This record gives sequence, structure tokens and C-alpha cells, in this order.
Amino acid sequence: GMEFTSIEDAFSFYNQYAREAGFSARISNSKKNKGTNEVVWKKFVCFKEGRTSEWNNQAKVGQEKQERSRGGVRTGCKSRISIVKVQTGPNWAVSNFIESHNHPLSTPSKVHLLRSHRNVSAAKKSLTQQFSEANVPTCQQMQLLEIEYGGLERVGCTERDIRNFETALRDEQKGIDAETLIEFFESEKDKNSSFFFTYETDSENRFSRCFWADPVLRKAYIVFGDVVVFDTTYNTNRYGMIFAPLLF
Repeated sequence: GMEFTSIEDAFSFYNQYAREAGFSARISNSKKNKGTNEVVWKKFVCFKEGRTSEWNNQAKVGQEKQERSRGGVRTGCKSRISIVKVQTGPNWAVSNFIESHNHPLSTPSKVHLLRSHRNVSAAKKSLTQQFSEANVPTCQQMQLLEIEYGGLERVGCTERDIRNFETALRDEQKGIDAETLIEFFESEKDKNSSFFFTYETDSENRFSRCFWADPVLRKAYIVFGDVVVFDTTYNTNRYGMIFAPLLF
């Protein structure tokens, strides 16, 4: 009979309960009203509900066959909670709750590693993006987050989650990274008119080369003049374009 204002609030409550109990929760089945197509029933379950489909990989070695099967992640756990739409209002009410599990529960020191309790928050995403721009390795990012939050179990995500987010960031930049670079150059020039940059495109209007010099470098050139180092050993795999830093 316990009520919630939305499906999201109900799952948030159940997921918090799952964290305290030591298991991971996930959203499961739902039912809709055939007339309105509106969801009227929703079920949340233990992550180990159901069965993991097994597969066999058979290979003939002479007259023999080798079989391999993947270990099951799900154990058919029946722990769950169901909610139904209240007919006289906007709320959702608990209609069924099964507490028992058929598998060992996680200890408090490891529950933060379970899937439903890991989340890269907006604050961590912003911080991770800044770290990535500063070329801080992911392992060091996790060490800094552990210090910031007072322990690895309080960070709320794993190193793999951070790496997945960094991969998503790189994917977002595909196809627009040249435009992003030009926008950055233009913003730097707006800040200081001494900032100089230029770029060229090829016959298909694709970004082919660029050059930039910030005010500090330009002043250094006025004072010292000669180029000391012109190193073109850097070559990125992604673009196949030489990066040549000029050191004065």
C-alpha cells in the first residue's frame, strides 16, 4: 500500500533499499492499459532474477568435441516489488513485495561495485572532462576522486565507468573536432587580439593543416628570434597528421 508519485521515485526507493540490503536492482516488466496505452503496472526485480542463457561452442578435434558454457550471472532470484497506478489519483502503490533471495548478498564494502549503485554524476562528468583535457590518466583520476569523496566506496562509480564515459566523450567529438578547434582558436583571439591562428582546407573542404601562436610565444620570438627545436616526431594514429611544436 505504500505510495510514490512516479515510477522513477519508486525505483529510486527500491534501489536504495537494495543498496542497504546488498543487491543490485533493475527495472523489469510493465503492463499497459489496452485502451489508453498508458503504463498501469511496473515491476522491479533483483538483478539476478531470471536465467542466463547458456551457449555451447563445439569444435571438432578429430572425432572429439569440445564444449564450453558461460557461467550464469542470473540465478532465478524471486526478490521483487510491483507497483500499480492508483485509479483515484496520480500516485503509484506497492501491490506486491518479495524480500527473500536465493543467492548470497553483497557486503557493505563491495555493494558500491554493483551495477545499479554505480553512477557517474554530472559533477563527476564535468570533473572527468577537465581531467581528460589535462591528460590526467584514468587511474589517477580515480585516486583523486577517492581522496575527494573520502574512500573508494563513496565515489559512486568504478574506473571502468569513468573509462566508458571518456569513450562516450570521444565519440561525441567525432566529425566536429575540427570545428571545435577553430571555435577554441576564435575564443582565444577574442580574449587577446595578439593570439594568432590560421588554417587550411583541402579540395573537399576538409581540415588539412593549421598553425597558431599565443601571445607569450610571439613575445618570446621577438626577444630570442631563432627557433631552437622543430620536432616532427609526433604523429597521431587517428588523423595521420604531423604535430610540430615550435620551441623558442
